[in-house]
Amino acid sequence: MPLLPRWCHFGSLLLAATALAQTGPAPAASKPATFCEILHRLPPDLIEYSPTIPYAGESVSPKAAEGAGFQPSAAMNLALAAARGDAPEASESWPGVDPVFAHQTKGGDFGSAPTAAAFTLCELTRALLVVQESPLASQFKDRVDALKPGVAKAAHWLTAQRGRLMWEDRASSNRLFAEAEAFLQCGRLLDDPNLVKIGRQFEDKGMKLFRPADGVFPETGTADPNSEAASLVHLQEIVACYPDPRVEDSIAKGMQWELAHIGPDGTVRTDAKKPVFFGSKMLIGPEKAPSVGEILLALLYYSERTGDAASLTAAQHLHQHYSQPH
Repeated sequence: MPLLPRWCHFGSLLLAATALAQTGPAPAASKPATFCEILHRLPPDLIEYSPTIPYAGESVSPKAAEGAGFQPSAAMNLALAAARGDAPEASESWPGVDPVFAHQTKGGDFGSAPTAAAFTLCELTRALLVVQESPLASQFKDRVDALKPGVAKAAHWLTAQRGRLMWEDRASSNRLFAEAEAFLQCGRLLDDPNLVKIGRQFEDKGMKLFRPADGVFPETGTADPNSEAASLVHLQEIVACYPDPRVEDSIAKGMQWELAHIGPDGTVRTDAKKPVFFGSKMLIGPEKAPSVGEILLALLYYSERTGDAASLTAAQHLHQHYSQPH
């Protein structure tokens, strides 16, 4: 199943990114901040709608957001608006969030695979938690509370699927972290310590795949900037709510690997080989197109959380390069 995309300039210091990648880990987060505060501080010129930012600024269609068709764009826009205290924008985004449980079954699922449900819950609960931490908390309290029973039912169903998730996604760091975040954020939203405990189990399983020697969070044994960024996004959202020095160290190493795969002009370099064919059969798949929005978001999170200049500069160059027609 294809992963749900996620939802993403300052000077010319990107050469420092390469140097930093060669000299050791970037600084650990020195000043804890809530996820709401992190979103509030993201540079507006980078996070507003552009071809590189996943979801931000996309129009919201309530009809398309029903059930399993829930729009991540609505959740991302809601979170950004709430973090900034922008009530009109948050209200405009809400219709794309509210119908998420319109077609929920009595058992709690959305009629889709457990991994897809986990991604939906991850996106939804992240946004709802931001609203609860934001200046709009009292204004949106009734709306958030009205969604909690549906979240609880979905979390209960997903709990029963955890064995399947653990098995099917056992070699995918970023999926395990998305599932961890879904359980952790559901647990935080519902004040359910059992869901938090399950989330920690998924996080631990994902961390066991991490390669400290090179900073890679592998996807089925391989490394690429897209899956690395996805893992870095999930982990940074997790540690914003559940601080963990061990995870912070892994994030720092992972960010060095990511920075080393961004060129001075902002292009993303992959280690994938070109397609290899035997007759009409493809033996080696084509090089993946960069998930620029995911990579940009990982860089921006790290910059805002740690003050790392190299990440911010890389984000600027990445945005400039991929925003231009090619």
